[in-house]
Amino acid sequence: MNDYTINLNKVTLFFVLFLSILPFLNIGSFGVPVLYLLTPIGMFVLLILLLGKIAIPYVLKPILIICGMIVLEVFLSAFYGSISAFGTFKFPTDSIQYIVRFLFLISFLIIFYKNKIGAKVFIKYFLIIANVGMLIGVLQWIPWAGRLFLVEMYPFTKVDIQLSHLDRSLHAIRVHGIAQFATANGGLATFFFIFAYSVYKYLNQYKLLSISLILLSILNIVTSQARAGMLALVFAVILLYLIDVYIYKKSFKPTIYFSVLIIVVYAFGYSLYQAGNEFVETIVFRWTELFKTNGGERTDQIEYGISLLDSPMDYLFGLSKVFQSQGDLNFFIEVEPVNILVLYGGLGFFLQYSLILFISMYFLKNIKKNINNKEVLVLIIASLVGLLSYQVFSTGYYFYREIRVGLFPWILMGVAIGVNEMYKKEEISANPKKVFYFKS
Repeated sequence: MNDYTINLNKVTLFFVLFLSILPFLNIGSFGVPVLYLLTPIGMFVLLILLLGKIAIPYVLKPILIICGMIVLEVFLSAFYGSISAFGTFKFPTDSIQYIVRFLFLISFLIIFYKNKIGAKVFIKYFLIIANVGMLIGVLQWIPWAGRLFLVEMYPFTKVDIQLSHLDRSLHAIRVHGIAQFATANGGLATFFFIFAYSVYKYLNQYKLLSISLILLSILNIVTSQARAGMLALVFAVILLYLIDVYIYKKSFKPTIYFSVLIIVVYAFGYSLYQAGNEFVETIVFRWTELFKTNGGERTDQIEYGISLLDSPMDYLFGLSKVFQSQGDLNFFIEVEPVNILVLYGGLGFFLQYSLILFISMYFLKNIKKNINNKEVLVLIIASLVGLLSYQVFSTGYYFYREIRVGLFPWILMGVAIGVNEMYKKEEISANPKKVFYFKS
């Protein structure tokens, strides 16, 4: 590639990532992420891939199969659920979310497998965009001249409700951020924290951007008051510690550092609580109320959703999103594993979590192989920890179905797989006996 092509690819990448943090587009009665407008490009990539016009890494074959089966199952659930409830088939609009996620995963995988853009360029741009995204959340929170504009720019349902909260004390304001919903913003902030920490820990570059993103992400988690985000953050920190031990086979220093961190954070939080810090008191109160109510509304959502499954076919195919959104029963389930079981049945549950398991195992198997290839190591660790932490987060909100900023994990995973497979392909030139990819 010449310099002009390389620079054009960089500009395009930055532009695409920037689109990820823009607010919804309102098209008729639907709110659509701006990034969804690029879906036709993803469909074109998939088409030429299926026609065998480009060589693809072998790992993409099972990913394509599982993704295709998930989309097919969504339609099967919609067929069963809508025919059973309404006597006619109704198109499952939720299939669009799954299709778009998978298209972005595949497209970014192919782009970086073809080495169109360097891994370090992506890491740098991802850090910059994530910093901007998290900064918007902070600027929605602190009093300044532009706060009103940013809140109105990223509204959640009725912006009047958010605007009325701005008169409260800072500890009583829940920041919605670029996710346009406080709980979702907490999950995204945890994901960005994981990425920033991975870069800071394993890549000797972009330290300032990494530290900035770590601090902004933590601030967004606290100000969003998202318990699912806090839980995912704790899980992520533990998993990052375990991965560090796994990589270097040395547990003494990491365990000492981890133990000291736990003690310092606990002591700092406890001292603030004893001093009557309103932010800490609010966090403690929200967790206390959750335990007092045995899970609160989410427990009721689970019980009601499960009670709707009457027949073996319901358990196999689920009730469908069509039944949920267009039926007389107005219900939703924020605990995603249960939501998947109720809407898509045991078959959908198996397929969707098979994809997560397959990708997780792929990343886990490739960690040690890239100890000396730091940018790939960063991408793989951030993808693995981010993916698994989002599953913890999904006990309080959605991973598969989060629409506003839900593409970030899929973009990162696509890049991580693509870059890793690209380096494997380069090994073949030195050792042709190794076979890492196939031609479709």
